[in-house]
Amino acid sequence: MLRSVYNLPQLLNLNRKQKNFPGIDLGDDHDRVCFQVTSTTSLHKVKATLRQFMDRTYFNSFDELYVLTLVKKQASYSQAAVNEIVGDRFAFNTKKHVIDLGDLLGLVAALRLPAQERILEEFQRILGEVDAYIAYSSDSIPDPTAITTNLQQIRMPQAVYVAELTINDKEVVAQARSSLSYKGKARSRTSVVKMALLLNDVHSDAWVCHDNKLFSFHDMETSGLISIVDEGSVERLDVSDLADSLETDNINVLKQLLTAEAREILKARHVRMQPKDRFFYFIANEEGQSERKEPWIGKQKATRRVYFARPSKKDPARIAHHQHLSFDLTFTKLGDDWFAQILPSWFYSFDGFRESNWHDDLLSQQKRLERNASVRNQVRFIAYFLSATDAGDEDGLAFQNLIEFDVAEDADDVADDADETSIADAADHQEEAA
Repeated sequence: MLRSVYNLPQLLNLNRKQKNFPGIDLGDDHDRVCFQVTSTTSLHKVKATLRQFMDRTYFNSFDELYVLTLVKKQASYSQAAVNEIVGDRFAFNTKKHVIDLGDLLGLVAALRLPAQERILEEFQRILGEVDAYIAYSSDSIPDPTAITTNLQQIRMPQAVYVAELTINDKEVVAQARSSLSYKGKARSRTSVVKMALLLNDVHSDAWVCHDNKLFSFHDMETSGLISIVDEGSVERLDVSDLADSLETDNINVLKQLLTAEAREILKARHVRMQPKDRFFYFIANEEGQSERKEPWIGKQKATRRVYFARPSKKDPARIAHHQHLSFDLTFTKLGDDWFAQILPSWFYSFDGFRESNWHDDLLSQQKRLERNASVRNQVRFIAYFLSATDAGDEDGLAFQNLIEFDVAEDADDVADDADETSIADAADHQEEAA
């Protein structure tokens, strides 16, 4: 959030650069701005921070220091006391540079809508269903009967196969131009590997390329990946070798591999990955289909519309835009278990695949119409859909239970069912308004 509010794209957690970095917590040495984050609001804390800042001559690296308090700050701070510490070597204005979350909220409200939405998405990734938590915490709003997270437990595949790539990038691109009518430029090694596989008639996306090695949950021989690797270099690793590794690269490879595996198994169920922003979205089951609905069971049987080709009001024979239920899917480890994080949204295309020029406006309208229960049920539906999707073998990736917490002894299941059965009508009203 600080990156967006203060336009500091290179702001870093300094404790990642150096364990227990003294005096300050976050810093952007490119724009020369840093932050100390604290739950203590006293003048004593501000002065202590400034003494460390001056004693360690951080002013040689940073032109501005902010003290961010995580609780409401004092009404005022003595500027004279601060001036005694910084003198004329550094400028620190207590009214400007001591900030709390209320100040940040005011700055967020002044951002453009897309920036505000990005910040909201970040909070949703971190906290899951924020509105449900707020409702649960508020005396003025009826208590919910359950809190739904956006975390779905997964079962890991048993093994990871890794082998050295043997392709010649220039030769692959040249062959792709002659055999695949490829006309663009190879923008990444992943693109070249994809072309090499297509040239060998291998269409799988369930692999990751890293450090001239190919990783996959699937046997290289049976999956066809063997065609572009050194056969003698193939190794079978236990998935725990990556999942429990302390090396960041190994964890990142595993997360990318889980995403690639999900992409592959969702293709068979007509869910595509958007290549640029890498979110998933539902498409039509067949060409010319105007609407797609999927059955699911929450607390009772229901259906949900996941794709709709909306006709133009001026010319009903034309399609104004295609609306797709979409979701971000990321993977994370909590304790000893791994989870998929689900973040539902909508994607608007002009041809069923490519983003409409009106996407941002249509999405903004849709978000304003959605209620908390709608978003919650979108998460539950997507989790249900994923749980019915597997890699086709007992040892493959599988999506299991969505993590939910009952918070009332007399939880009223019927209330959830009623909401679900009306969602189709609600969606119609929302789409009409949009």
